Amino acid sequence: MHRKRKYWIAIILLCLTVGMLAGCNSKKGNSGGKSDGDQVELRMVWWGSQDRHDRTLKVIDQYMEENPNVTISPEFTGWDGYWEKMATQAAGGNLPDIVQMDYKYLSEYVGKGLLADLNPFVENGALDLSDVEDTYINGGKLDDNLYAVNIGANAHAILLDKAMFEKADVPVLEPGYTWEDLKDVAQQLSDNLGDGVYGVQPHAGVMGFKHYLREHGKWLYNDEGTGLGYEDDQLLIDFLQITVDMLESGAAAPPDVFKAAGGNVEQLPIINEKTAIVTDFHSNQLIAVEAAAGRPLDLMIQPMLEGGELGHYIKPGQFLSVSAHSKEQEEAAKFISYFTNSIEANEILDAERGVPIATKVREHLKEKASEAGKKMFEYVELAGEYSREIDPPDPRGSTEIETLFENEVADPIYYGEITPEKAAENFRKKASDILAKNK
Repeated sequence: MHRKRKYWIAIILLCLTVGMLAGCNSKKGNSGGKSDGDQVELRMVWWGSQDRHDRTLKVIDQYMEENPNVTISPEFTGWDGYWEKMATQAAGGNLPDIVQMDYKYLSEYVGKGLLADLNPFVENGALDLSDVEDTYINGGKLDDNLYAVNIGANAHAILLDKAMFEKADVPVLEPGYTWEDLKDVAQQLSDNLGDGVYGVQPHAGVMGFKHYLREHGKWLYNDEGTGLGYEDDQLLIDFLQITVDMLESGAAAPPDVFKAAGGNVEQLPIINEKTAIVTDFHSNQLIAVEAAAGRPLDLMIQPMLEGGELGHYIKPGQFLSVSAHSKEQEEAAKFISYFTNSIEANEILDAERGVPIATKVREHLKEKASEAGKKMFEYVELAGEYSREIDPPDPRGSTEIETLFENEVADPIYYGEITPEKAAENFRKKASDILAKNK
């Protein structure tokens, strides 16, 4: 009996020891830090320039090195084709775990149930936003649910080459200039820079029109998202006429000069000194376009409307969201937290997507920023002085409307195929039909 008792005591102690070790290993595997636990596979998709791709890939590699149980497969492309690719993956229930999201698409993707609410991961600490001010967080919320984390604040801008202004002996635009000033300066640049070089790359697109509407105290959509937010089509007519005037006078580059860029900042005609101004630009694009140009370029606020309201706002440059399709939502949230808070990661990213939202990261990068980075930080501060509150995210159907605007308003205006009056009339009818579906 004595020997049997000793035998069973030894067996019990062995089981307890094995159980404790298994429990320790389980905790280690679920810590989310530098663990060797169960392997996690994530997919991440984003758009951008080659410079952005290179930076993001380095951060992914660094994260995987620090977290050897995590594998992140990258998928990336330029802006053109990105949303078509996303739509295809969404239709197949196969969105990547981590998706780069844009403010104008947020309502649409949330409305379709494609994005996960990140609040639970903020509450359990997987997504650390303790060093982020509410003003940087709120843009990713709808109905108090957090669907997207801002990965860089930016502002609408124009891009200009001061050296080309100097060569043409034309004064550089200063804050407070008007739409008429823009037309005059563009004409002088075209006249003085020689054949094949133009003052401005025009933009008759929806972003410019939104800015123009804000200066008139209006917005593209009504509060309910069921119709257009302006009643007088003369607003769109006047906006389009600015581009028509510059194209007809030779102040603006014709479409064969700038349409080939296809939304790729590395192919803008300003890079090859074919234009001195780009009228539709975002501050976070400066680092990539300067790298492509190999020379300094500068940012300036958009034209002002004499006697009008402030048109600018500080915009979430891009977001990172977690797909509702993801089976590893918490692990995806941990990577977004790293992207947001890691100083080492953000030294690689170098604010290329915009001004970082975490205070300690923002202050660190501003001190160490490249010349392009410093100009971007300074521009966002300048734009803030000419800004008012941001409008709500665009409603469902807005992507269809933006495609409509590009294909049946902007492009025909560039090629002289339609009058501003007819373009405004067509846009109202077709846009109203699209938005009526939200009623």
